[in-house]
Order: sequence, then C-alpha cells, then structure tokens
Amino acid sequence: MKFKILASAAVSLLLGTHTAFSQKTTYTLPDVWHRVLQHYPSLTARKEAIEVQALKKDLTRQAFLPDISVQAQHSYGSVKNIPGSFFPLPGLFTTTGGNKPQAAATAGANLNTSAVLQWNFLQFGRRQKAMEAADAAIDWSNAMLKQEEWKLLVAASKLYVATLATTAALEVAQADTRRFATLLELVQAQASAGLRPGADTLLLKASYLQSKAAEHDHIAERRKALEQLGALMGESSAAFSLDTTAFHQLAQTSISTSDAVQQHPYLQVLDKEIRGAEAGQALVKKEVYPTVSLLAGVGLKGSGIAADGTMHKNIGAPWRHASGTYLAGIGLTWNFSSLYQNRTKQAVANRTIAIAKAEKEAAAIELGAQYAAALSSWHEQQQKLAGALAARNASRAAYDLYEVRYQSGHISLIELLQLQKALQETERAYVTALQGNWNELLQQAETLGDPALILTAIKP
Repeated sequence: MKFKILASAAVSLLLGTHTAFSQKTTYTLPDVWHRVLQHYPSLTARKEAIEVQALKKDLTRQAFLPDISVQAQHSYGSVKNIPGSFFPLPGLFTTTGGNKPQAAATAGANLNTSAVLQWNFLQFGRRQKAMEAADAAIDWSNAMLKQEEWKLLVAASKLYVATLATTAALEVAQADTRRFATLLELVQAQASAGLRPGADTLLLKASYLQSKAAEHDHIAERRKALEQLGALMGESSAAFSLDTTAFHQLAQTSISTSDAVQQHPYLQVLDKEIRGAEAGQALVKKEVYPTVSLLAGVGLKGSGIAADGTMHKNIGAPWRHASGTYLAGIGLTWNFSSLYQNRTKQAVANRTIAIAKAEKEAAAIELGAQYAAALSSWHEQQQKLAGALAARNASRAAYDLYEVRYQSGHISLIELLQLQKALQETERAYVTALQGNWNELLQQAETLGDPALILTAIKP
C-alpha cells in the first residue's frame, strides 16, 4: 500500500513538473517588438553614443571657462657666468644666471613657480556655434537610435510573419497527413476483407510518408525562424510561442499618402546630417575672427645667486633670495594665415551640405517609389488572395464529396489522389497568397517607416 502511495505521488510530481516546464509564453507582434527593444545590444550601443555626444557637449560648454595653469621648478645645476644658464621652466616666467665672473664652474639652486589664468572671453560666436554643432550631433545620435529601432522592428516583423507562414504551411501538411492516414486505415481494412487491391495500400502509404516528410521540412523552417526571432528577443525559442491566429486576420487597409514617407527614420537621419553639416559650416565661418583673452598671473622666483652675483650652493638658498611677480592684461590672437585656408574650409563645408541634401532627396525618391510599388502590389495581392481563398474552399468541398464517392466505390484511388493533390495545391496557394499579402504590408510599413501600419491591418 505504501509503495502504491509513493508511486502515485512520484507520478503526480512528474506530471506537475512536465506541465510547469511545458508552459510557454504566447507573444503577439507588439509583445515581440517590446522584447526586442528591451534586450537587443545594438540599441544599448546607440544609447551610449547619445551619452558620448552629451558628454562632448559638456566639454564644449566647459570651454567657456578660463584656463588656469600652475607650474613649479626647484632645480640644482651649474652656472658658467652666462645669463639664463639655469634650465628654464617653459612658461611665462624664466630664470636668469649670475653676472659676476666666476673663476671656475660652480653650481647652485633655482626656484621658479607661477600660476596663470587665461580667459578667452571674446571669440566672436565660435563657442556658441560649437554648442549648436554639439546639439546637432546629439540629434543625429538620437535619429540613429530611432533608425536602429526601426531596423530591428522590421527584422522582427519579417521573422514573425515567416514563423506564422511556416506554421500555416505545417498545418496544411498535417491536414494532408490526417487525410492520408484516414484513407490508409480504410483501405487497409478493405484490402484485408478483399474489397480493395493491395496496390492501393502501397500507393496511399507512399503518399502518407511524403506528407510526413513535408511536415518535417516545415517544422525545420519554423524552428529556424523561431531561433532567429528568439535571438532578437534575447530569449530561448523553447520558452515562448507566437499567436498564430493573426496570420489569417489581415484587414484591407493601407496609408496612401506620400507625406508619410518624409517621416521615415532613415530620412530623419539624413536630415540631422544636413543640420550637423550646416552647424559645422557656421563654425568654420567664425574661425576667421580673432580671439580676445583676459590674462592674469602671479609668480615666485628665486635663485642661489645673491644680489652681488655670488653663488650660494645651499639648495635652500633660492627661498632666501626669492621675489614675487604678477601681471594682468588683455591679449589679442589673430591667425592671419588662416584667412586664406578658411575659404577652402568653407568650400568643403558647402560641398558636404550639398552631398547630404542630394542623398536625402535621392532616398526620399527611392522610398516614395518603393511605397507606390508596394501599394500597387498590395491591391493586386488582395485580389489574388480572394481568388485563392475561393479556390481552396471549393476544393475542400469537392474533395469531401469525392471522398464519399470513393468510399462507395464510384471512383478509383488514383482519381481521389488527384483530387487530393489539387486540394493540397489550392491550400498551399492560399497560404502563399496570404504570406504575400503580409509581405506587401511589411513592404509598405518599411518604406513608410511606420510600424503602426502593420497593427492597424490586423483585425481585432
């Protein structure tokens, strides 16, 4: 009795575990989009690029602040009665050597420190134009993020439709297999009773095995599409399934406006490139103007050389013979040689803008033509789909009638198999037409850059 109880508990545990692991999350197309936008790494890269441009803008803003530099030197070296013989500290303040002749080379210490402030407070708009260029770079990075999102949505949508199409094709093959299996059971029973020839059994068995092979082909295609879709979603294909009912729920809808093409993410990227090129051109134009700076500094310098010119070798001597200095003033920097070079830079900037505008215009024309072609194909595909649906329904009804006639012995198996083949072809043609309808819809959405078009075409 105890063994039966334990065995029953073990079976219940195994069944419960199998049920828990067999449960899958069913995703609709919006669910797939949400998962892709949450997990795909390329979006993270685009977001980091936006942050980089924001940091570069901060660096440009910090350039408005003054530059402060501090330098110090405490050295020990030889003096050969030559002024400035100490190793000079590069900068505003330098040292001088002794002026009293020395009988032999001697050495001493030297001290030199300074702090200098330089504020380029007047650059005739260069900093402001640099800020505008930084804003344009941020806008371009944001547009690149939107474009990357759209690329991923298009890729996910195509894989979603491919999975639904292979699932529908698999269902057609499975229906064929069931029909063959039913007929095979009937023919085997009749052959055993001597009512049918044995050749009918072999013929049906061959057709049945061919249908099973077709099932495996569709299963492999479906698994491949699911694996690719799972990679975009960052999820194992074994952990989710798709709502396949949407494949048969397309409505006759489309957006026939050319203005919508102008909002395509790719055109937005090109538009931001034009803005960035124009900002760069404005910055180049400002380079011809001078820079006005406010200068201020303090310094402390000392030497082992005393006032009478004698050298004190003590390393701390510069601190006893040190003096402070300061300065304040206004500086003007104007690179006249850049005036000619600036004309060439402006010409380059003008050509860059012209290239960006031409590329955007060409892309807009191409997308408009693609949308018009997709819209035209969409209307033709709808007519094709209606005809394929009518043919499939008629073939199903005819096959049901002729199957009864075959069971009654009025037609041969060859005739029934020919009807079965005709039914199979019409069912496959319907799935192909339906997939073509989806593909034309995807093409419209891709050329418009509007994913909502796909959702509005799915009946609730």
